[in-house]
Amino acid sequence: MASPTHFDDEFDFGGGFSGRHLASKRSSPDFDDEDYDNDPFAPKKAKSKAEEASGVTTGMILSLRESLQNCKDTLVTCQNELEAAKSEIQSWHSTLKNEPSVPAGVTPDPKMLINHLQTLKTSEESLREQLEKAKKKEAAFIVTFAKREQEITELKSAVWDLKVQLKPPSMQARRLLLDPAVHEEFTRLKVGGKN
Repeated sequence: MASPTHFDDEFDFGGGFSGRHLASKRSSPDFDDEDYDNDPFAPKKAKSKAEEASGVTTGMILSLRESLQNCKDTLVTCQNELEAAKSEIQSWHSTLKNEPSVPAGVTPDPKMLINHLQTLKTSEESLREQLEKAKKKEAAFIVTFAKREQEITELKSAVWDLKVQLKPPSMQARRLLLDPAVHEEFTRLKVGGKN
């Protein structure tokens, strides 16, 4: 295939336009070249102060939006904590209303509660001291009881030793009486002693 002499001649669609037509740019009475700053094909120019201010403003707006969102998140967290605190306070109020130290129909005031708590703390300390004394007494009784048990064991052992010492002569006598030769000798001595 032969290559065409000019590319534009091949795509001439009968419109009467010559592929070699030189075009000139029309000037626009309303716009200058400076108005086409957003044109990607326009020559690169330095950003104007308005564009820089626009970028700073956009950055500031984004920063403020992020800050607002953080504040909203913090607010939600604080509201949840507030609800939890209110619930805790309500449970304390209901607990204190049922407390026997608070008279019926009286709303407990902080001073009364502080006095009651101090009284409870004092009685708790007193009970701890009593508990410590009781533990010491218990330990002393345990030592005394252990000593008594040891004495009882020693006395039982002594009694057992005495029983063992007393049993052999009686047991020997029984053995001797049961032995036929010894029995015969005793019988002979008995009869011989009577004669």
